[in-house]
Amino acid sequence: MTLRTAAALLLLALALPCVPAAAAPLNGRDPADDIFYMYMPIAWRDSNGDPQRFGDFGGMKDGLGYLRDLGVTAVWMTPIFTSPAYHGYQHMPADQINPWFGTEAGFLDFVNTAHADSVKVFIDLVCYGVSTNSVYFQDSYLNPASPYTDYLAYYDAHTGNSSYDGSSYTSWNGSSVGFVRWNLLHPPATQLVTGWSRHWLDPDGDGDPAEGVDGYRLDHVLAYDTWGYTIDWWQDWKAALQQVNPSAFTFAEQADWGSHGQDLLSAHDAAFTKPFEFAARAALGSESAAGLYSEMRSTLASLPPGGLYLCTLSDHDVNRLMSDIGNNWGRARAAAAIQMTQPFPPVLYFGDELGMRGTKANYGSDANDIPFREPFKWKAVAGPPMSNYFVLNSQAYNNRVERNNDGRSVEEQQGVAGSLLETYRSLIFTRRNHVALRRGSYAEIPNTRTAVWAFARHAAGQETLLVAINLSGAAVNTALDLSNFDVTDGRSVVRDVQSGAQLADLTTANRSAYPLSLPAYGWAILNAAVTPVPAPPTTGVDGRDIPEDFAAGTLVATQTNGTGLGDNVNELDQMFVLPDSAGLHLGITGNLGTYGTALALFFDTAPGGQNTLETAAFPEPPTGLPELNGLVLDQGFEPDLALWVNGYGATLYVDRYPLILGGGGTKRYVGSTLLNLGTGDLSGGDNPNGLRAACDITNLAGVTATSAAGAATATSGFEAFLPWADLLMSGPGAPIRVLAVIVQANGSVGNQFLPGLAAGTPNLGPVPLSLRDVPGDQFAIVSTTTVAAVAPERPARAGLTLSPNPFRDATWLRFALARAAQVRVEIFDPAGRRVRDLGARFLDAGPHAIAWDGRDDGGRGTGPGLYFARVGTAERTLDAKVLRLR
Repeated sequence: MTLRTAAALLLLALALPCVPAAAAPLNGRDPADDIFYMYMPIAWRDSNGDPQRFGDFGGMKDGLGYLRDLGVTAVWMTPIFTSPAYHGYQHMPADQINPWFGTEAGFLDFVNTAHADSVKVFIDLVCYGVSTNSVYFQDSYLNPASPYTDYLAYYDAHTGNSSYDGSSYTSWNGSSVGFVRWNLLHPPATQLVTGWSRHWLDPDGDGDPAEGVDGYRLDHVLAYDTWGYTIDWWQDWKAALQQVNPSAFTFAEQADWGSHGQDLLSAHDAAFTKPFEFAARAALGSESAAGLYSEMRSTLASLPPGGLYLCTLSDHDVNRLMSDIGNNWGRARAAAAIQMTQPFPPVLYFGDELGMRGTKANYGSDANDIPFREPFKWKAVAGPPMSNYFVLNSQAYNNRVERNNDGRSVEEQQGVAGSLLETYRSLIFTRRNHVALRRGSYAEIPNTRTAVWAFARHAAGQETLLVAINLSGAAVNTALDLSNFDVTDGRSVVRDVQSGAQLADLTTANRSAYPLSLPAYGWAILNAAVTPVPAPPTTGVDGRDIPEDFAAGTLVATQTNGTGLGDNVNELDQMFVLPDSAGLHLGITGNLGTYGTALALFFDTAPGGQNTLETAAFPEPPTGLPELNGLVLDQGFEPDLALWVNGYGATLYVDRYPLILGGGGTKRYVGSTLLNLGTGDLSGGDNPNGLRAACDITNLAGVTATSAAGAATATSGFEAFLPWADLLMSGPGAPIRVLAVIVQANGSVGNQFLPGLAAGTPNLGPVPLSLRDVPGDQFAIVSTTTVAAVAPERPARAGLTLSPNPFRDATWLRFALARAAQVRVEIFDPAGRRVRDLGARFLDAGPHAIAWDGRDDGGRGTGPGLYFARVGTAERTLDAKVLRLR
């Protein structure tokens, strides 16, 4: 049990080493093992005593000892390139070092020293634009004949060069900052930006990247934007960097902070846990853990196999963490525990470990953000080596948040038991020395207190840690529900890994209500010999093999018309519907475009819906449904709700709209997932009932632009599980009516309906439009009882599949037997050697799922790589590949 009394902390400080275990060598060190630290060079540390004591490269080098003692293994800094702005963004060409900080030689000296300390170095980089002070703008503005015209985003290129995509503002010291977008559709512009990026990976160009930076943090990244700034561009850029350093690590700040950034991971190694950052701040402020449970669930669900996020609770773009949680030291310590025990590599923002404060001001320039970017507090009384850069803005300086002797400095907290700085140091030490915290899986643990976030971190074959964090200012007694954990040999010793205290044994008898006491804002990190029981895979909502996934008799409609919106781009081939006791399974084979085109699903499940759509008042995005206002539907079809499923870039978005007679109601954004991901888990939205959706747009079969004859040959497309509550129903019973149609982003109605239109019908176009003028009924009547009585569960596929695949800790082998049989289940490596015999057993006919926990026959964890799963009976053998991740 981790105690937080002064006496216990003093004993703990004496018992623990002062410095965490040495970092692994840089070459090949998994980013999952890193502790990132972010600072602004100008505010970090001065070394040469210049008039405003700007932070510089010498100060960065001098500060490495502090970071090493704190346990930091990677640093990320805001741009170091020439810029009139103190923060370094909107910078000049990225081959020009800002003289405020020093020279290129000074920077590389810092990099080499950091590497000698096993600390990675990452530079912040802006790839989408450049300063208007650069030669590219200065030569081309108002000069259509300039050779740089096509390098930049001019709206009137080669005619006036006067209108461009950019901005300007005043910096903290009164300087003007101008910025213009690159035209990355112009190959020379791309080559320029890419060349600068490659340079810092191998500055001396000798082919050995050892003296270069380890990668980049990328500012304001979009998967799809104008001027060539797309995920395809990023993929090419990253490939060019890997030619210089195959291990170059890039992490992207998603421009949309409401997104998890999963759509950027095809080009970058990581994005940030921005939604979790805001959820954690809200949880700490309200002292309620509900948001931590739900957002961590969403964050993990959004992560593609093999992907990575970096966990931030603060950075240079938001109010200081301490200010947002009420300037409460206890909450700040709980925040440290959250960040150092959650599943992703943590990024610590400079000064958070000291409890520095600051909120956005209104000074009429970019000095507005200085309150949460104030100089790092090395000393109790301001002076060297502390930066004094903010003295150049009188408002920011005179209203500065941090003051002398306020208890928020390294000098005042270092070595002081119970200080926030020592709390961070202890927790970082704990994370670095426990593989379960660095790389382990996450399994939430229900408990009896709303203020307690409890979860397990499990490293298969190595250790399991149980974590419980009390967000409340009062001590609590709680009970952890570990029913979904196996207790080794029925009893386990439980020991706090920080204090060494031994708690009551965990047994099969008490695991459903294991008692635990936590002090105010306290936590426990407990080692126990338990293993999370993998949850059986949910019914396969993956958008693949749709006809095979649905029982006989579930086909509702087949396309009768060729597509007018692009063969293999936008088409609806067949619709399948399968009700069960929990909800409606829906499968639609076909394709969906990726530029805002929507699959619009209308459901008539109760009296009182809209026969003429009244949707103008719904907010955008997405576009499309408001533009359908006034669309007249067929007689007898009055939908009560619509699901708007649209693809944009690499992402599938799902929104739910009530269709109330007379209009009104509130749109609900349900969540998003990646297209072609093969999982129905939605994240980032409001999804209380567990709606699942997936879309695979790789279909090359089905209808063409001229014929619907091949509609039944398509197998992939859109698949969803719709809980009855989302359909305004309490359960199966009454028939419902369903319409599916593809609608363009501007509201123009295509010719792909299910049930289908007459052959040869063109796209219907925009409203005003009445479906009563179109032959036939554009809706299907679906029973919610008949099929469910025959097939209460979705059938498994005839072959062998593994889910998840790739996997980290455990995967399920799923298969179906036509008749009862003796079955042997085995795992092999690529050389054909058996790794694990999962046993022989007699199984009944029907679907089955058998778990492999990633261990070999000796109980040891297997390494990352390719394996082969085999299910054999006397009649046949089923084989499938599975990839285990690190």
